[in-house]
Formats: sequence, C-alpha cells, structure tokens
Amino acid sequence: MDTKTDKKWFTADDVELAKSALDELPDLTEKRLTKASVLEQLMPQIILLSESKGYSAEDIKTALESVGITVGIKAVRDILNSKKKTGKKVRQARTVTTPADKPAVNGQQTN
Repeated sequence: MDTKTDKKWFTADDVELAKSALDELPDLTEKRLTKASVLEQLMPQIILLSESKGYSAEDIKTALESVGITVGIKAVRDILNSKKKTGKKVRQARTVTTPADKPAVNGQQTN
C-alpha cells in the first residue's frame, strides 16, 4: 500500500493521535501579531512622533517600513485622526424650527 495516498477511513486511534499532536503545538499568539495589533501597540509612539516631534504620516510610515513593518499611509493617518477625534467636544444637534413653531408676526400666522 502506498503511504502517500489519502486515507478514506480513519480509526478512533487516528483521531486521538491527531488530538494529542494538536494539543502539543505551542501558542503562537505572542509571535504572530496582526498589523492592527502592532499598530495599536505602537499608537502612543506614533502620536508622539506626530504631535511632539513634527513627523508626518508619510515619515512615520517610512520609519515603520525601515524596521520591517509595512503599513499603508491610511492606517497611520487613521491613528493620527483617531487621536484628534477623541480630543474634540461632542457637538449638540441644533433644533430645527418649522413655520408652525414661529410666533405670529403682527398678529398674523405664517403658513
């Protein structure tokens, strides 16, 4: 029997062996970070470079690329814009008046 062909059937022992092998695999979450996670961890430094040291989004993107972290300019700008948005006050919506809400002028109603 050729060992390179796919099995059509498996035994309970095969399943247990596979479970055991998978359980023994190391945790890679600390070694395999997503770009979003990396940028989240770098956010304070990115904001500091922009606000305190005068770096542009393009400068920061280039600096990240020089250390092997390739990100889009939009990702860097989103971080810088998110900092600006959190610092702004929330505006209240204006009330809109309709002709029915306006007081009568010279005793006449406006319709």
